[in-house]
Amino acid sequence: MVQRKKCSILLLALLFIGFNSCNQDQEYVKYQTVAKEGMHSKPYVFELKDLSTDSIPQNLFVRLRNDNSYAFSNIFLICTLKSGDQIVLQDTLEYAMAAPDGSWLGSGFTEAKESKLWWKEAVVLPSDPQLTVEISQAMRNNGEALGVSLLKGIVSIGVSIEAQQ
Repeated sequence: MVQRKKCSILLLALLFIGFNSCNQDQEYVKYQTVAKEGMHSKPYVFELKDLSTDSIPQNLFVRLRNDNSYAFSNIFLICTLKSGDQIVLQDTLEYAMAAPDGSWLGSGFTEAKESKLWWKEAVVLPSDPQLTVEISQAMRNNGEALGVSLLKGIVSIGVSIEAQQ
């Protein structure tokens, strides 16, 4: 009985430590669910409300969740940080979504995988209450000039901002 109680206390302590150590440096994490039809090419907008950065350099990340119906091994994204109507940062980024053997990159045990993708390192964000991040996909099929209007297989898209260590 005493041994079982010690194991229970140890397990609870480990869980408490684990939960408190996760995500403690994240200032902002937000996801948007993508419609079942697919990720459209118009921007997904994230309003950065209640973000206190105090002029500390921040690391910006794009977060994607994809499933097995995603048809590409990479993804092109256009990421924009705006202060009001003015563009502060804008980048076209390419990320690998699959390894050369075809297995999905990212974390997760089921068919859905989550990828945390670098956008910018050591950015000092303006102290503007109207900061927004816009993320849109810019994929197209080989040999086609027009982009893919609905990108199937992306389940959700997000952004996270973490204080630089």
